[in-house]
Amino acid sequence: MRAALLMSLAVLAVAPGAWGQDVACSTLPNGLRLVVRQDHGTDLVAVDLLLDVSVLDEQPSQSGIRYLVQRLLLRGTESQSGDDMAAALSAVGGVADTAVGLDYVEMYALVPADGFDVAVALIADAVRHPAFAPHEVEKEREAAIEAARGARDDAFQEGYLALRGGLYGEHPYARATFGSPETLSAISRQNLLEFHQGCYRPERAVLAVSGAVQESRARRVVVREFGTWQAGSSPARRHWPVLPLAQSEIQAREAPTGQVHLMFGFQAPAAGEPGYYAVQLLDSILSGGSAARLQRVLREDLGLVYNVSSFYPTLARPSHLVIYAATDVRSVDAVKAAIVDLLRRLREEPVEPSELARAKRYLLGSYALGHQRLRDQAYSLAWYEVLGLGPGFEQQYRAGIEAVTAEDLQGAAQQFLGRFVLAVVFPRA
Repeated sequence: MRAALLMSLAVLAVAPGAWGQDVACSTLPNGLRLVVRQDHGTDLVAVDLLLDVSVLDEQPSQSGIRYLVQRLLLRGTESQSGDDMAAALSAVGGVADTAVGLDYVEMYALVPADGFDVAVALIADAVRHPAFAPHEVEKEREAAIEAARGARDDAFQEGYLALRGGLYGEHPYARATFGSPETLSAISRQNLLEFHQGCYRPERAVLAVSGAVQESRARRVVVREFGTWQAGSSPARRHWPVLPLAQSEIQAREAPTGQVHLMFGFQAPAAGEPGYYAVQLLDSILSGGSAARLQRVLREDLGLVYNVSSFYPTLARPSHLVIYAATDVRSVDAVKAAIVDLLRRLREEPVEPSELARAKRYLLGSYALGHQRLRDQAYSLAWYEVLGLGPGFEQQYRAGIEAVTAEDLQGAAQQFLGRFVLAVVFPRA
């Protein structure tokens, strides 16, 4: 069986890869995609399994089910307990964890090279054969509920959720990835089993490996552990369009905070779509380092804010650019006016060449620094593959950023920095 699977492994491409190395891409007969980047300068290996299991796959009444499933993956399988899994990983000096994003679920491990087989076997067992032991389900449910309750008292999380609600409406991107106490309480063990069986499929999976391992060895181990994972039919995923904002709006919330938290949110392109690179640079112009506009104007010149920043998450579907500021009650109107003026200037005035060059240097430097660790490299390789951007996207990204002109920036500002959702979180009385 192993020989047959190895012979039928379809090698798709070898592309110039991230960080000066070649990246080899393969697909197993069951649909699982394997991306391998060998690094001769390390004794470690990062293994990252990303599955295209999105918030779009959750029923509204089961919001947070992905979060609960992921928490349970390392709490025991059909053949070993959570303690057994931890001991096996510890014996080779490795670590492992899980994560959940709006567009994916993830399990990853970092191990010395001689622990690679153990790491892949552990991830395969956890993802393919979770036990969902009743006592573990209840323990993790309580922990998840406490996390969801805590988020309601976190001013940033409360504001960001309100912002996404205004930007996305009924679209699942408006939901919290960890669900709510109400939905988490209603999820049964049977719901977990059914969701896992329906959505955790090899054809939705990408396994990325970065570090001290040869491609041939990586393929051999992955085929052994994942080759018998059966493909199947996942539940149909509803098409959810993101409707353009008809007008700007304000979402007001309260939280136990001593400051007022403001978030301006703008609809923005998904990863790789037209305008993506220009909005990346708008984000850098606004908040890329101490010389960026938000810090220079609101903090240094006007002294209006305690914290100020912007961020633009890379998403598979329409994303959002967010400007965030924390201030006191007396300064709210002045902060709003200053941000609106910054946005007006971006729409009406071309960015000076020196500022554009600085923003590009900062953005590309941050991108390179963000890919120094093996863990980050493996995640990026898997995420680019899930997004359909491929292993050469890091070169494409650099070229795309370098090609943006001042006219492109102004056009993107005019297109995307018009209507907005303003989420304001006030101190709770």
